[in-house]
Amino acid sequence: MAEPRLRVTDAVGESWDDPSDAQIQRLFAGLNLSCPFLTMVRLDVPNDSQHYLQVALNDDLTMVLEYRDGGPAAHYRAEVPLQAEYGGEEIVVPVLLDWAARRPEWRGTLPWQQWDASREAPWQG
Repeated sequence: MAEPRLRVTDAVGESWDDPSDAQIQRLFAGLNLSCPFLTMVRLDVPNDSQHYLQVALNDDLTMVLEYRDGGPAAHYRAEVPLQAEYGGEEIVVPVLLDWAARRPEWRGTLPWQQWDASREAPWQG
């Protein structure tokens, strides 16, 4: 059996290896204030903790995404000012699916800004 390439973990610690597009969409749809984030980690790179994409709900149900593509200099984040029910899902889900499939389109979807790695992300509490 082949080693998994991707692992998605939610805020309560449940994880899924190599999820399908439909699974990723369901996991996103299940985000709520009790389970406010998903982390997608690449397992097929030399240092998997350095290659991830996270999505988290803010208290107002808008979303923030963060990705790291290597070391601290390659750490970025972007905010989606729309709640999922008002169009945020149409922005975020394609980013998640494209990132998971290694399609480059996800990079141009949001205004990514370099993130100060010394600051804690809101979902790391």
